[in-house]
Amino acid sequence: QHPHSRVALPLFLAMGFSRTVTTHLRNMTLNFGKTCMPWGVKRSVCAGCSGVLFVLPGVVAFREADIENSRLVLVAFVTQAVLSVMSDYVSTGKDSLWHGLDRWMSSVMTIGMVWYAHNALSPKHVAIAMPPLFCLYHSKNAIARGNWRGYVMWHTAWHVSAVAACSWVMWLVNGWAGLEAVGKLSGVASSWGRAEL
Repeated sequence: QHPHSRVALPLFLAMGFSRTVTTHLRNMTLNFGKTCMPWGVKRSVCAGCSGVLFVLPGVVAFREADIENSRLVLVAFVTQAVLSVMSDYVSTGKDSLWHGLDRWMSSVMTIGMVWYAHNALSPKHVAIAMPPLFCLYHSKNAIARGNWRGYVMWHTAWHVSAVAACSWVMWLVNGWAGLEAVGKLSGVASSWGRAEL
């Protein structure tokens, strides 16, 4: 193997990553409400509606012993789910404030989850963010190349892997307590509903 090729590949990847980050920051600020889809209005249920899965980590994080903070975390993940679907499905391919709101929320949530994994678990748990960020990078590259099928595959993978990573972090911290708490609360709510009838 040529010695220059060992240097060229990491440099090429770093430049590609740097360009992706720069584009993302521009889309969060100067192009806040602008669509970045070169193919216009073209919807994918997989890429667009898989964002609804972001509710799941909020459910896993729920704790009866800390109901106030649990509600805030759940609201944050529900908000992310709504913004994701509104941007990636309902408003895809056309200019809309949903895009800027989704870009900001997903960025804040990603940084927040990395920080939480670091503090609540350990520095090595930050690596849980690598697969979702890898998928997001390829999703943005597919958009830049006008590759619709690549976008659908990688953006769906970004949503699914991010939900899995967040849920896993929450489960490592919380165990099954979140699902049990939500199960109890939904049982109480359904018994209230039956009592009303």
